[in-house]
Amino acid sequence: MNQLMSIKNLRFGLFVSLIALAPLSKYPSIALPEFNFSSFRLGLYQILAAIFIILCALPTIKSLKSLFKQNRPVFLSILLLAFIAIIGLISSLYKSRSALLITSIIFLLVLVVTTWWYVKYELLKNKFSLILKITLISGIIFSLAGILQFILATFSNDTLGILCKNCISTIFGFPRVNGFAAEPQFYANALLPFFFIALGMFYKFKSRLSLAALILTGFCIMLTFSRGAFLAVLVGLAIFIILLAINKQLEFSRLVMVLLIIAITGLVGFGSLVSSASHRYRTTPNIAFNTTVSMLDHLSLGVVNIPQKTVTQVSPTNTNTSTNTNFTPPGLIQSSSQERLGAAQLALKAWRSNPYTIIFGVGAGNLGPYTIKHIDSTVPNNLTVYIFYALIIAELGLLGLASFLILSLGGLGQFINNFSKNKNIIINISIAALFSAFIAHQWFFGTYINTVYIWLWLGIILGLAGRPLDKKAV
Repeated sequence: MNQLMSIKNLRFGLFVSLIALAPLSKYPSIALPEFNFSSFRLGLYQILAAIFIILCALPTIKSLKSLFKQNRPVFLSILLLAFIAIIGLISSLYKSRSALLITSIIFLLVLVVTTWWYVKYELLKNKFSLILKITLISGIIFSLAGILQFILATFSNDTLGILCKNCISTIFGFPRVNGFAAEPQFYANALLPFFFIALGMFYKFKSRLSLAALILTGFCIMLTFSRGAFLAVLVGLAIFIILLAINKQLEFSRLVMVLLIIAITGLVGFGSLVSSASHRYRTTPNIAFNTTVSMLDHLSLGVVNIPQKTVTQVSPTNTNTSTNTNFTPPGLIQSSSQERLGAAQLALKAWRSNPYTIIFGVGAGNLGPYTIKHIDSTVPNNLTVYIFYALIIAELGLLGLASFLILSLGGLGQFINNFSKNKNIIINISIAALFSAFIAHQWFFGTYINTVYIWLWLGIILGLAGRPLDKKAV
């Protein structure tokens, strides 16, 4: 009996850790450059997820029939995704690399199923409040770490070895925080769970802890200056408001207050970025104005195109030649968008090569080698696609993309249909908004293993959808 309780406690501890430590999904980790796969790393977060899977494996296997009955389309889509990934190994031009990525995909699918079982059958209702509190505290801690990174990078020329190569101030004029993630895009994505849980908790309870978490996570997301994350937040907020209205939980004055807090936080974050550039390049004429219009240009995809101010002549006596001179915010819209779209176009061209690739894709981990052999010999072997849906259809084909959409949207749909009678409907609405934000944000980056926590949350909503409707539930 004691051994069983200790195992349950360990499962709970690991489950909470996977929620709270989402920003550590890449680092800390150890590089293992095997199979000519530079991004192959053994990370703390993945190890915790693997241990959680192992501890949940036996009871999950015993409950597979019940999970299948709960949502057959979602369960079958998981099996189909695994099958398509495995058969891609047959046609792979680089089998060791493909085998590694296929293993990663299956690992993520198994995490979905084990989390689904855990939340549905073992997670105690009286633990929910503790999980929510830990989530808020974790959001505050990771946000403060990102803000500290921003401050240090603003007032120091040393990147401290934590900023990625495209995050330093020479690109935008200000540093973009990336925390422990590979880049700002991933860091912002990892902060989304904290932001939306804080949103639901503050809307419902107006607690100081939830307010602090909402402000700090929103501010830190702004410091990443990630267009994808901004869109994800807007989509999530829209879903949050719509579901509040549908479920008759919309209180206009409370909603206005929440949205006002988020808007002010965003404006302060925007101003902080401009101030950072103004400090670092303070000898550059019109730096604040030019940085602002460059940011608006970048955020609006060129729709807001205000001419920058130029100086025809600068007196040498007024120029500090040692540091911080003559910075001009570059036109990053064209370069970043072209890189993103160019990679996606290559991926779709590879996908359209023949009927087999249209249905089953070129194979997981095989996009780079396949593109080099059949499309363009000049592309890198590890061709990076920045749109997750383009990556899936290219590597796993139409069947793979359809399976992923059924898995994601089917799980979300069942969750939304099943939470309306629960007592804590506001938190359920915020979780639905969170996963909607995840779905939107995946238009802006292509990756499997760096977003393990997204698959964890997919398992969470499936598990919550499968729990009996109980007005006493949190």
